[in-house]
Amino acid sequence: MTTTWIISGARSGVGKTHLALKLCDILPNSVYAKRGRSGPKPGKPPNCFKTEKALKSFLARAATDYEHVVVESNGLARSGEGDVIIFVDPLPGQDDIRPDAEKLRSSAHLQVGPGADPDDWERFLCDKLPDAAMRKAVCRALAGQKRYAGRPHASIRSKVWFVLGNTHIFGSGLARLLADIDRFGTLRKAAEAGRVSYRHAWDMIKAAEAHLGKKLIIRQAGGRGGGRSTLSAEGRRLLNLFQRINTEVAEFADQRFAALFTHEMPDE
Repeated sequence: MTTTWIISGARSGVGKTHLALKLCDILPNSVYAKRGRSGPKPGKPPNCFKTEKALKSFLARAATDYEHVVVESNGLARSGEGDVIIFVDPLPGQDDIRPDAEKLRSSAHLQVGPGADPDDWERFLCDKLPDAAMRKAVCRALAGQKRYAGRPHASIRSKVWFVLGNTHIFGSGLARLLADIDRFGTLRKAAEAGRVSYRHAWDMIKAAEAHLGKKLIIRQAGGRGGGRSTLSAEGRRLLNLFQRINTEVAEFADQRFAALFTHEMPDE
């Protein structure tokens, strides 16, 4: 059964395409589509349709081939068509808001913006995405969009890593690798998703395991279906810990920067 995700927004330039493509990266066997005035453009994502009729025709065909279809369409969102309808708020300082923005917001299941509650996302997605790891990945993507929507024009970047003494043992690269191992079930596919070589990915795992003195993944020998890798209890614990701390640090940094930057900026 196909799950249809509809992305709408208060205006153009709020990051709808970025969020839609990010969801396609997370959701298995997914495809992107868009309703656009000019149709497909070179160098842009495919499946852009000038009319709602053409878009709906594509969606009908996609329902037989894909598990998830992620669509940018204010029209479908406004009419309430879609299993998961997401509304993206404008960025600070943006005007020229669509006249139907409130209608789109009220039609959405999930709102992404400064006032959104991530707990509401998690509760709603429980029925749509029974896989907890995938659900967390979607919520992280929404949280990233929420932080982006809440930033002033200037912004701050934060980075978290774990150290043992003076040695870097766990950071964003290893976290992505472990998350992809959990998602795909093999180290090779995780390395391909992260665009690193299999040897580099394996070296990252071995180095971290040597410093920690604990296994991060459990490898199963290949048979007819090939070998598999799963996270160990310690690997999963560290991944969850890193993701939680990284999100909390990023949100704190964004909030403090927004408050201090606005306070310290002189009036023009």
